[in-house]
Amino acid sequence: MKGKESLDLLQLQRPNEFERQWKRLRNWKDKGMTRHIGLAVSGERYFPMTEKLLKSGTADFVQLNYSMIEPESGERLLPLAQDHGVAVVTNRPFINGRYFPLVSGHELPGWAAEFDCESWAQFSIKYILANPAVNCVLTETTKAHHAADNLSAGIGRLPDEKTRARMLELIRSFSM
Repeated sequence: MKGKESLDLLQLQRPNEFERQWKRLRNWKDKGMTRHIGLAVSGERYFPMTEKLLKSGTADFVQLNYSMIEPESGERLLPLAQDHGVAVVTNRPFINGRYFPLVSGHELPGWAAEFDCESWAQFSIKYILANPAVNCVLTETTKAHHAADNLSAGIGRLPDEKTRARMLELIRSFSM
């Protein structure tokens, strides 16, 4: 680790090897080789293992799929992470692009202005950011103007719980 005393963050990418690899990450943290350790999971099949990890108090963060189209982690994992002081990084706010064909042809509702939302991309990201358990939303794009739009979701007001429910209802009405 040339130039650094320790790594800032290590993330376990292979949950199927969790038992063996987590001990190694934990050991590195205990030795001061890294400051934070966490786990990235994709899909409900890893929820029981993730739930166990969150309850153990040994993780500093988890990375989860979470969006209006993939809300499952918000039902039990996000509240559990918040209760145990574990940071949450979310990914796939646009479900690898599946979100945009779903909203295509629909006008952004006028009430989106109530939480400073100007695009469908911001609609998705603001929904996620408004969850009090979420610390960071990872987005993907190859276009600078999309990156600027995505970043703008972090500016201004966020929707409250009632509005988040309304947002979810709207997206579900677009026949997922």
